[in-house]
Amino acid sequence: MSMNATDLYADGPAAGAKAKILLIHFDGAIDAGAAGRMAIRQLLRSLHNERVATFDADTLMDYRSHRPIVTVDNWVSSPDMVMPQTVLDLVEDDMGNPILVLHGAEPDAHWESFTAAIRDICERAGVEITFSLHGVPSGVPHTRPTPVHVQATDESLLPSGSNAISNHMQFPSPLSTFMQIRMGQQGIGGLALLGAVPYYMADTGYPAASSALLTSFAKFADLSLPVGDLEQGAAQDQESIEKLVEGNPEISHTVSALEEHFDAWTGGAGAIPLPGMGQPPVTGAEEKTPKDIGDVIEAYLAQVSRAQDEEIESVQRAPRAEEVEEPAKPDTLEDVLARVEARRRGEGPGPSSPRHRA
Repeated sequence: MSMNATDLYADGPAAGAKAKILLIHFDGAIDAGAAGRMAIRQLLRSLHNERVATFDADTLMDYRSHRPIVTVDNWVSSPDMVMPQTVLDLVEDDMGNPILVLHGAEPDAHWESFTAAIRDICERAGVEITFSLHGVPSGVPHTRPTPVHVQATDESLLPSGSNAISNHMQFPSPLSTFMQIRMGQQGIGGLALLGAVPYYMADTGYPAASSALLTSFAKFADLSLPVGDLEQGAAQDQESIEKLVEGNPEISHTVSALEEHFDAWTGGAGAIPLPGMGQPPVTGAEEKTPKDIGDVIEAYLAQVSRAQDEEIESVQRAPRAEEVEEPAKPDTLEDVLARVEARRRGEGPGPSSPRHRA
């Protein structure tokens, strides 16, 4: 069912803004390592931004897939529910260049009408090109720079050398890709930037991929964007993961194999073909699978984060003099692996939230 595009949104303070670039990312779409989500969050918290439009969630959302968040205090439900939102913001880079950023929950319905509404806004704003950001699980190691692949609505938009690695993929389309194809048919070209995320980091926050996506976007669009916080998060994760890998020969062996594969493909240049989305590389029967590695690393990062929180709390709340506390014994790698195995058997708690997920 088609509907009037203007019925889908309410104008914000920056309605009528002009910009040549539209950046798209929706929560709930393809985004391994929360790479695109953290990149958008970094832009919004670091740069000046104003609301251009807010879209009608009641029309576009299925609340069973985007359930409102309810707060209950002392058994009383607060009327202030957090509703799913899809919004369009005007963001200015460090040099004052305007960008339209479409973000929030991915609409469930009326994709054609929603795309028409965005296209109308873009035509009035003078948008010439669209970008979308995605994290894609791939057979790459965390010890190498994050490759960023480019998918375009027209071959002329691809950077030189992109055809050196041929590929053919079919996958269920996220709304961002759907929109870029439709808008490309109307003369507004689109580029999707795909950050290759190690399989074993796909289910946790991976700021290295977010940093790589923002850096690539800035280069393509000739923008000045802040990536410092993401680079710092990537360095912290790298240090934590390295400590775990060094103490686990099985994981170390698998990472080494991924490094050899990566280097053989790239020669150090950083371009590697994406395998079938969501399909881990074939491993021997005795090797840990990428999912196993992901479980261990996820548990380890949660352990590190929990230890840091406990250390801060212990400084803030010193024990009374009459209390004698024995120092807590730090978890060993064997403890972490045991908890992961228990969780796999359904006997333990689920994983903690990623530390860097925005």
